[in-house]
Amino acid sequence: MKPFKRIAILSNATKTGTEEAATHLKQLAEQHGIDVIVSNRLPVPEGILQGADACFVMGGDGTLLSVMSEATRYKVPVAGVRYGQLGFLATISPQDLESKMPAIFRGNYEVKTRSLLSYGQKNGDEKPALNDLVVKSGSNGRLARFSVFSDAEKVADYSCDGIVFSTPTGSTAYNLAAGGPIVHPDAQVVLMTPISAHTLTSRSVVFPSGVSLRVHSHDNPDPPLVSADGQPAFKSPPEFPLEISVSTSTFPLLAEQDHSHFRVLRNKLKWD
Repeated sequence: MKPFKRIAILSNATKTGTEEAATHLKQLAEQHGIDVIVSNRLPVPEGILQGADACFVMGGDGTLLSVMSEATRYKVPVAGVRYGQLGFLATISPQDLESKMPAIFRGNYEVKTRSLLSYGQKNGDEKPALNDLVVKSGSNGRLARFSVFSDAEKVADYSCDGIVFSTPTGSTAYNLAAGGPIVHPDAQVVLMTPISAHTLTSRSVVFPSGVSLRVHSHDNPDPPLVSADGQPAFKSPPEFPLEISVSTSTFPLLAEQDHSHFRVLRNKLKWD
């Protein structure tokens, strides 16, 4: 891959150590003749990645997710320096900056393309999600009722706490906690996993790309809550049905050349 000429370093100031790490990474980059943009503003300032060859995010997976829209818009690969709990996306350790970054600066890296979800409400614009879209009951302690359709075909009715629709990248997030499967990130699919469904036979379903899913809300006393990548998906209560599909856009994830998806799983999920 080509060496970097200009990079962005974005840090989550609420996490201890990120500001110092951002300064250290900036110094390393400048020693290699790289122009650097630094910011600790969240949400990420619009246009900050324009013209950048790469973006390095100091924080956890949540911080990296907050960069997704800008990175997708400008096709800038993103690498995460891990300050969170698990770090399935943010895989670079802060202790490894000195030893690993010079090689990455010189072009020894890979860019993995991760699929996105495209979601929208009735008569609304479509938006992207990297991990998942979650539809949940808006009433505390009460089940919600939803129907899901795949294109024109009904899948099922659900009485449940909610439903997780995830990408393969998000299969190790809320989907996994809800009992869903782990799916290789290169797969082009949408996963659907009910949350605490009121039947023993409700299980995850995996849909191929090209399918359009529709979610209908039925007789729920309060508007269901909808979140995308852990943040509110809409500014006001959504209008159902919601539509969900595999996006035509992808998210560029920067990884070390020896990156192994299964090594990450073994380490994070204690499979060894």
